[in-house]
Amino acid sequence: MIEPGKYSKHFLEQELLSYLADKDMLSKEIIAEIQEQLRDNSGNLDSIITKYLSTKEVLDQKSKLFGIKTVSLRGRYIDRTVIALIPEELAGKYSLIPLALEGDRLQVAMANPTDSSALDNISIYTGCQIQPFLAGFEEIKVAIRENYTVQTTPDGQIPEFGLACVWKVAEETNPIQEGPAVKLVDSLIRQAVLEKASDIHWEPTAKDLTVKFRLDGVLVVKACLPRVTARIVASRLKVTAGMDVTERRIPQDGRIMLDFPGKIIDIRVSTLATVYGEKVVTRILDAETAQRSLSELGMREEVEKGICKLLQQPHGLILISGPTGSGKTTTLYALLQEVQSEALNIVSIEDPVEYRLPGVNQAQVNLKVGLDFAGGLRAILRQDPDVIMVGEIRDRDTARIATAAALTGHLVFSTVHTNTAAEALARLLDMDIESYLLASAVCGVLSQRLVRRLCPFCKEERIIGAELAETLDWIPTGKIYGPKGCTKCHGLGYSGRIGIHEYLPYNQEIKELVIQKASSAALVQRSRSFGMLSLMDDALLKVDAGVTSLEEVIRLAAGV
Repeated sequence: MIEPGKYSKHFLEQELLSYLADKDMLSKEIIAEIQEQLRDNSGNLDSIITKYLSTKEVLDQKSKLFGIKTVSLRGRYIDRTVIALIPEELAGKYSLIPLALEGDRLQVAMANPTDSSALDNISIYTGCQIQPFLAGFEEIKVAIRENYTVQTTPDGQIPEFGLACVWKVAEETNPIQEGPAVKLVDSLIRQAVLEKASDIHWEPTAKDLTVKFRLDGVLVVKACLPRVTARIVASRLKVTAGMDVTERRIPQDGRIMLDFPGKIIDIRVSTLATVYGEKVVTRILDAETAQRSLSELGMREEVEKGICKLLQQPHGLILISGPTGSGKTTTLYALLQEVQSEALNIVSIEDPVEYRLPGVNQAQVNLKVGLDFAGGLRAILRQDPDVIMVGEIRDRDTARIATAAALTGHLVFSTVHTNTAAEALARLLDMDIESYLLASAVCGVLSQRLVRRLCPFCKEERIIGAELAETLDWIPTGKIYGPKGCTKCHGLGYSGRIGIHEYLPYNQEIKELVIQKASSAALVQRSRSFGMLSLMDDALLKVDAGVTSLEEVIRLAAGV
């Protein structure tokens, strides 16, 4: 008896042929023909040998040679929780199907139980010891179709359906089967695109798989699916994104291109192993985001004019500050669109490149090969650039090179993770940039946040309490509004987001304070004397205009 999984495929094939010859089941001439077909890659041994022997004869002899029991799959019921352990992609790839789970031992019917790669990968994927059984290839193929595949509509298409139908699929059909899983994933992604979500979070918990949409910056629970769907949903997303479905221990990244009516949606997929399984986050990148102009970002007229004036300068460093998710990248892309010209060599280094911009030579940070922002920026400077966009200034080297580039005739755009415009200058000084160099290089700083717009179809008038008005030190000049919720805004009361901006007027007095390494508080005090409006001031102006709500301003205040 030969133990499977310890020998090469070629060795096991030759052992089987020798065994059949010893049993006088195949003549020397037939074996020679089979070996010639194998050498010519005319098929695998199982398909070739069944031309001379019945499937039952082959299975019986394999069983004796390898000491593996045979199993019949005809009419066999397989529990759906067992089917959920192995996705259809792997079952089809290795011609196998799970049968039963006893403790940590998973019984699996396989057409080729000597395939060590299949045994190892299935063991790693399921976390179980694998007990293989022999079954015919055709029987396994039929069993896969019966246990995984679902019926489509009469015209052969998967029907469109919303979240109500997602619940129906999860509760009334077999939610673990690959067909319904495909429907669940595809339907939720379609729903997220329609609702203009920026991200979908697929979070396994102790009790269920929670699906959340990030709508206008806020996570909203959209579905709670049965716990057993978590693994198959993660597998579906990983396979579609070109990731390793058998690897569940380390983080992975992938990409899906979704053909949506009228446009292509780029989806970035990220996985993370948690105590309850793999959490998957799918980021939905809509190309329309990168096509917004400065006038569409919600800037006050004087701020937009100030930024446009900076873009007319031949060189200098323009900084955009704010935390993650404050729309800095969208603003950078809007700046690039304003200066885009065939007469200019515009180059960017980003991490990652989220949107493709016409007329811009975009490069991506790749830490695996040692390309960081600083290294990418050095390479860009050898490419004769006119305008440079650096996705983020994170370290001293990047800050120094960006500053030097701005001083040597290049217009440089970049971002800094700080709460206010003044703190952006302080952060660069903390990176050991000489104060006189920074003062000369910087030509403008813009800090920003995003707040949700009130739904114009259902917003309702509110009355501000005297105590709240006193706390905010603000008296509205007109009516203020709050969220209500309707079908247009999916019951949230908000639709879309708008920018809140703080533009630091970078004049000679501010430069002198930078040279003196003044504190951010001193910079703010001096800037306010020039009429600079803070983020809170701009937010209250938008409340006054009926664009956003006081609830959003209070939420903004907590993060400023």
